[in-house]
Amino acid sequence: MKIIVPTIVTEAVLTSSTIPENDYAEWSASTVYTEGTSVILESTHKVYESVIGSSSVITVTIASPGVVSWTAHGHAANTPISFTTTGALPTGIVASTVYYVLAPTTDTLNISATPGGAAINTSGGQSGVHTATASLNYNADPVTYSTGLAPYWLEVGPTNLWRLFDEQVETQTTAAGSFTYVFGPGRINSLALLNIDANDAHVVMKDAPLGNIIYDEEISLIEPCAPDWYSYFFTDVERKTDYTITDMPMYVNCELSVTLNDDSGGDVACGVMIVGRQQDIGTAGAGSTISNKSYSRKITDEFGNQTILSRASSRRLITKNQLLIARVDPVNKLINQYRDVP
Repeated sequence: MKIIVPTIVTEAVLTSSTIPENDYAEWSASTVYTEGTSVILESTHKVYESVIGSSSVITVTIASPGVVSWTAHGHAANTPISFTTTGALPTGIVASTVYYVLAPTTDTLNISATPGGAAINTSGGQSGVHTATASLNYNADPVTYSTGLAPYWLEVGPTNLWRLFDEQVETQTTAAGSFTYVFGPGRINSLALLNIDANDAHVVMKDAPLGNIIYDEEISLIEPCAPDWYSYFFTDVERKTDYTITDMPMYVNCELSVTLNDDSGGDVACGVMIVGRQQDIGTAGAGSTISNKSYSRKITDEFGNQTILSRASSRRLITKNQLLIARVDPVNKLINQYRDVP
């Protein structure tokens, strides 16, 4: 029996991938975001969703100062606000420039160039439909302002590119047809793919300095042939959901490429991709069991009707291992060292 000690995948370890990190637009300090808008931060490789801010079609009165009419806007003084239009804004207001709410009433407000500054006058002509966006999350970065007293952002989770390194089996990285990850992982000899959905995988290990191939394996992820002709023609094709490779040579300075494919062009997915070094912890003896633990709930109402709230499940392995007496303490130390590491 073996365990795989995972290599922590960082930007330095992940050298390239065919999956772009473009789930949403990159967060910008110069943009005012509305509630429900999602952004990404490439520095953290995570998706964040704005939990405040609103946008509405408004009208602007030419006056000194200019008056913005926005029914029940609910924004306090000094809230950042910006404007867009399908035509032309009045003189004094520039599209996409950030201003600040001044002297708000229930349905109107003035604007200033700085918090608490002088009111801006409007003049000239205007045309088209004007839209205003106001929110306190202007220039509030999602990392700092996703917790604490000012939770302007909600951390949704990793980007699609990094989802298979978040140690959560249920969350999957997906792509149409195929995707490839290339690593420079240092010393490894094992690969684990968990919660996968693909027809086949192609794993290539190269000598990084010279580019010589030292391991090349194409793996079918289709379960073995059906037991009878009826099953062959009329039952669904089953795919392996997990796959582990433990026969790669230990190599100090390698480049590892992992590709998942779907021949039909459908989506491929992977929940967790682990590269690492295997460690032997003995031979599993008689009485070893594998079971599933479900986190779903069965709810019964007052009339006896039952509904099931479907949730994730996990597998549990109970095993008795045989090993040399001299290996008992080292193996115990190894297990304790990685007791809380997936």
